[in-house]
Amino acid sequence: ASSNSRRGPNSNELRPRNSRWAESEDRGSISSSRTTHCKGNGGRSDGPSYKERRAKIERDAIIGAEREEKGGNNDNDNNEDITTWVGPLIDDKCTYYQDRDKVYPFYTKERGADLLRQLMEANAVLLRLNQERIEEEAVVAASTDGRNSSVSADVIVRIGHGLYADKPTLRTKGVTWSTEEYSHAGFQRMYLRMKSIQRFTEIWALLERSASIGVFDEIFKRGTGTVRIAAIGGGPGYELLATKLFFEERAPDVELELISLDVCAAWKPYTELLGFHFIQYDINDEGSSPLQVAGLSPGDLHFCIVSCVMIYVTNHQTLDMFHKLIHEDGVRAILLSERGERTRACKMMEDRGGSVIRLIDQTYGTDERQAVLCSDEFMSAYLTAADARHQKEFEPTFPNVPYEEHKHERIGADRSSRSHR
Repeated sequence: ASSNSRRGPNSNELRPRNSRWAESEDRGSISSSRTTHCKGNGGRSDGPSYKERRAKIERDAIIGAEREEKGGNNDNDNNEDITTWVGPLIDDKCTYYQDRDKVYPFYTKERGADLLRQLMEANAVLLRLNQERIEEEAVVAASTDGRNSSVSADVIVRIGHGLYADKPTLRTKGVTWSTEEYSHAGFQRMYLRMKSIQRFTEIWALLERSASIGVFDEIFKRGTGTVRIAAIGGGPGYELLATKLFFEERAPDVELELISLDVCAAWKPYTELLGFHFIQYDINDEGSSPLQVAGLSPGDLHFCIVSCVMIYVTNHQTLDMFHKLIHEDGVRAILLSERGERTRACKMMEDRGGSVIRLIDQTYGTDERQAVLCSDEFMSAYLTAADARHQKEFEPTFPNVPYEEHKHERIGADRSSRSHR
């Protein structure tokens, strides 16, 4: 194998070094028709069809559950306490993981460790709700099929694990997971366990970087009033949980109204359990916008957060909608957190006359994984001038998020952690 490769965090295949940062799947639930935006063959192959792959996942789940029930080897690794992904604080250093196999460590100090503790407490509540859903579905299956039912709670969990790990929709249709898969209680268990830390830490880093250039200065100075923020493709609400804790720390007297917009209605009870609003929204619906579905008037929605969805919806329709949000509808800024170091949405927004601030240090090459989209007027009025921004460093709560070490290795540079400027 090439020296520029290493084993990925949840695969037996070799992956490029820059995929090290924790399981780079995308939420995939922002739109019910995302396959229309995929390039090439859309991930389709000449191998087994989706129906065949799904049947194998379900068959393997039933066999595994039966084997365990008969006293065979327990091959179900889905029950490990998720809090073990966050280690203890020792000498002001906490080691935590974002990947399923706990291969790649990340580090934080006391402040970050406390935030992760709060995340784990919130996630425990969501997982209890999820367990109730799994058991309810097993009861329904038993009442429908009687004694012949093979769909136990364990089988549901195992099917969810198979959908999460094998990604049959990605292999056949080019979309990581379908809305139907996101709605599966067993899959939701995997998502809640494996995506919570990644989503939370990435959005905290996004908010810190945005704050460092002045995006929230007017709010911090005012210190009161209502701030309304929507997470587009917000899923169960981890982006909003990070936002809530961030503003409670920086502006405790500001009243927050936080909204998750997502096409998968099955996330609604989880989002509401965290104390946030949920509105079903399909970003590909040309006849609606975040303001319309939320029943808001121009100026009522202050910020949007878009996390790991642009890979499927970077098109003229979406960027036109973003442009309208920040130039006509009173949204001050759209905060992006994405997977690829080159995010086409940034250039497309600039082509439309919008401003884009790339938040991650560009010293080692273009990196657009975290960015602020806004109007020229907002940038001129509130944001730190570009030349001054390069002088304004801060110590990130979650260093190396999103993962940047590969850039240092790529050009033989100093591997020491660098905060963005």
